[in-house]
Amino acid sequence: MFEVTPETAFAFTKLSVNLVLSWPPNKTASKREIIIFHIKWWMLWFNSIFLVIPLIYAAYNDRRDTLLLTKSLCLAVSCSQATIKMLICKIMHNRMQFVIEEMECYVRNAEIDERELFLRHTKNCGFLHVSFIGASLLASIGVILGPLVLPQSLPTEAKYPFSVEEHPVLEIIYVQQSIAGIQVASIGAIDCQIAMMSWNIIIRLKYLGRQMTNIGNLEEFSLYIQKHQYILQLSQEVIFISRYIILTTVIMTTLSIVFGAVHIIGDQPITVKIQFTIVVLGFCGLLYINAWPSEILIRSCQNIGSAIYESDWAKINYNKDIIFVIQRTRIPEVISIPGFLPELSLSYYTSALSFFTTLRMIMMKLESTVTITSNLPDENLN
Repeated sequence: MFEVTPETAFAFTKLSVNLVLSWPPNKTASKREIIIFHIKWWMLWFNSIFLVIPLIYAAYNDRRDTLLLTKSLCLAVSCSQATIKMLICKIMHNRMQFVIEEMECYVRNAEIDERELFLRHTKNCGFLHVSFIGASLLASIGVILGPLVLPQSLPTEAKYPFSVEEHPVLEIIYVQQSIAGIQVASIGAIDCQIAMMSWNIIIRLKYLGRQMTNIGNLEEFSLYIQKHQYILQLSQEVIFISRYIILTTVIMTTLSIVFGAVHIIGDQPITVKIQFTIVVLGFCGLLYINAWPSEILIRSCQNIGSAIYESDWAKINYNKDIIFVIQRTRIPEVISIPGFLPELSLSYYTSALSFFTTLRMIMMKLESTVTITSNLPDENLN
């Protein structure tokens, strides 16, 4: 019988990002394996670019047709996410390698109680991650197989400055777009990988909070404070890695919602509304995957102070060191970029979704303006 464990979560995520190569090789990897990894990365990175450019070119050609324009831009935004996030992971290669190896090593050597905590969170978060990655993969496969039932020869409506109807050009472009489509499906897997690193910090903070509730003496208190400082340092590494990837997710998700919502709330056929609803819901889910652990991370940092305060030992030996630690826990670790990305949390997630209401009001005003204008008498006929 298949058993869900933290190790299976690592293996599944590593497999899911195989076409975007955001999971770095181990430090023990041979020189040959590292060279192959970098060659594959450059090939796959350029492959994603080779679809973004034709989609932008198609959007430019169809700039007078709102439906085709926004459709091409939605696909271009999705593909550019893969390109940008792959580049960020490449830049963060060494940091990500350290965090992932430390995470795997820690889980492997975790105590029984702590491993049970890891297992419970793996089951809770794993369902969301597997469902999202699976749905993304099925959607991409549907697009790839689209030419079998739709009157088009390629999965996307990207346009090229040369003919793609001749053989073997058609087959080459079809394969290239298909691989890029799977890369787009792997976007969510990158965010799941980042979320996994955040959940690792959260679980360790929760377990440390349990230990701090049962502090028995000054030596234990000093040991737990050292653990707390190390976890915070590791958390800062995770935040440094994740904030640029999450910023990319937020920006691209906003753009996709803008392009997609125009069709959802506008006067479009029901089939078009359904297509763009799926796209928008997918990007909303992608943002939630990041916002959920960010919210729990804030709470977990603050709960450390409560755990110390509620311990029997701290009540008897209350001193300035304990006060200092409790005050420090009131400043939680947050994922943010000053001036670009506010504090990521579920509150921010819900405020981002309120964009639909504003856009709906704008569309209603535009529609009413068009209606009034069309009903005005033509002065030239008088």
